[in-house]
Amino acid sequence: MAYSAGMMNKRIKIARRATSEMGAFGKNSAGQKYEILGTFWASETWNKGAKALQAGAMEAYDTVMFRMRYRSDVDRWCLIQYNGRWYEIQSLNDDYQENQLQITAIERVNQQVTIVEPEPEPTASDGSIVGNDENESEENNSNNQ
Repeated sequence: MAYSAGMMNKRIKIARRATSEMGAFGKNSAGQKYEILGTFWASETWNKGAKALQAGAMEAYDTVMFRMRYRSDVDRWCLIQYNGRWYEIQSLNDDYQENQLQITAIERVNQQVTIVEPEPEPTASDGSIVGNDENESEENNSNNQ
């Protein structure tokens, strides 16, 4: 089922791990830092009530499903912020062909989330990006002429 823009009427923020190491205890380890990947449009559905009980959901009132456009950089180690609360991704069902991503998440209770600013790319004094091979080759060609 394809989702129209009108169905995706909630704003969520997605944060990814900023450090390369998970720590001794995985995604819940103390001191883990995250950087905001972006703010996206999504739909949300709460997994609760009789339907959740039939499915055998133990923590049905804490489980939410988000649907959004497909993004290859969202994985199970990302966090989602919605309505001021943080949610851990439990499962991803991505469909690149249909351009959709379905995320099942549960609320992070009593756990602090540390957000850091992403490191900017180093720039030279003229505003060009340091290490950019195209700019270096253009300078070399103009010096050789």
